[in-house]
Amino acid sequence: MIILKSFLILSLFTAFQPVDNQKVMSQAPKIISFYTDYPKDGIWVQIPKGTKKITFNVKADNTETVLFWLIPTGTHTWNKRKLIGYDIKKDDKDNQFSITWIIDRPSLLDHLYIQALGEGIANDTLNLYME
Repeated sequence: MIILKSFLILSLFTAFQPVDNQKVMSQAPKIISFYTDYPKDGIWVQIPKGTKKITFNVKADNTETVLFWLIPTGTHTWNKRKLIGYDIKKDDKDNQFSITWIIDRPSLLDHLYIQALGEGIANDTLNLYME
């Protein structure tokens, strides 16, 4: 009887121990924060007229790559999007992503669409205008 109790206790104890070949469930990407060189004005970021470049910064967990898309405002404009840059994770501890975009137009009234890619996709949008 003592042997049986010992076996049951040992079995219960080892059942909760990690096994080297156990598959670890990964988590979906999550955008923690994002910001630019310029502050938000409500839901828009006002970029001063004549600005030649802007940096976008994203902090995202469980993310391998962040894509930065520029989409014109209006309806049915997804097919007019332009990939303006991307950043790839450097190591396991890296959760900071950024690009510096050289503005190639005299004015802006667009959405910056951010996609965090990993075991899934997380999205967020930043509205941009230049006056």
